Amino acid sequence: MHSRLKGNEVFLLARTLAPELGKKERAIARFIDDNPQSLARMSITEIANYLKVSVSSITKVSKKLGFTGFHDLKLSVSNNMNAVENTVDIPVVPDSEKYVESVLESTFLNSVLALQESLNVIDCAVIKSVAYLFINKPEEARIFIAGCGGSSAICDDFNHKLLKIGIFSSVFSDSHKQLMTASLMRQGDILLAVSHSGQTSDIIQMVNMANESGAETICLTNYPNSPLSLIARHSIISAVKNNPITGENATTRIVHLNILDAIFTIIASKTSDKSKNSLLSTRNAVASKRTAS
Repeated sequence: MHSRLKGNEVFLLARTLAPELGKKERAIARFIDDNPQSLARMSITEIANYLKVSVSSITKVSKKLGFTGFHDLKLSVSNNMNAVENTVDIPVVPDSEKYVESVLESTFLNSVLALQESLNVIDCAVIKSVAYLFINKPEEARIFIAGCGGSSAICDDFNHKLLKIGIFSSVFSDSHKQLMTASLMRQGDILLAVSHSGQTSDIIQMVNMANESGAETICLTNYPNSPLSLIARHSIISAVKNNPITGENATTRIVHLNILDAIFTIIASKTSDKSKNSLLSTRNAVASKRTAS
C-alpha cells in the first residue's frame, strides 16, 4: 500500500491506474481525474447514477487510490480544491527547433482526447430529446440562446447554424437583457443556456426565471451536479479536463461546438425539405460576399 496521497497526487494516480482497470472502474478513475470540482460536491450515489456503475465499484476504486472509502477520498479532494484552484501551473516547454511543432501537436491531441472521452459520457437520450424540442417546436414558440464570456461564442455559432436552415433564434450575452428576456418567456419557448462551469449566477437566474414561465430550458455545461445542471429541464454534460494555459474552458468549447453540431445535424436531417430550401436561400444570399476565384 502506498503512502497517503495529497493534492494532485490523487489525480495523477487515478490517471496512471485507469488503463489497467476494467471498463467501469476505468470510467470511475477518469471521472476522478477529470472532475475534481464535481467529485467534491457529489454524493457517491449521484456519481454512480451518472456513470451507470455500482456504489461498490466507486468504493473499490477509492481504496485502490489509498483511501478507506469514497468519503475519505472526497474529503481529501475537497480540502485540496482551494489550493488547486488558486494556482496557475503553466508547463515549461523546452526551447528547441521543434518548439512550435510540439505545442501544435499537443494542443490538437488534447482536443482529440477530449472529444473521445466526452463521447463516452454524453447521454444520447438527452441529445435526442433536445433535438426534438427544436424539431417539434410550436410555430409561435421562440428560441433564446444565452451565455457569458467564452460561452457566448458558442451561442453565436449555434445561432448562425440554425439561421442557415431557417430557424430564427436570439442570442443574449448581456446579463440585464438575459433577465429581461427570461421575464417575457412563455410556455413552449426554448432557452439554451451555455456555461462551462454551470455556476455563472446570471445564467442560473435566467434559467430559473424561464422555468417559472413554463419555457423548455436546456443547459450545456461541463460539470454534472453543477447548480445549472440541477435546475435545467434538459442537461447536457461534457466532462472535459481543463487546460491550464488556454483557459479553463478552452478544450470544453471545442467539445460543446461538436455537441451542438450533432444536434444541428439531427434537426436538419429530420426537417430535410425545409432545411434544404433554407440552406440554398441563405447560401445564395451571401454568395456575393465572396471574391471571384
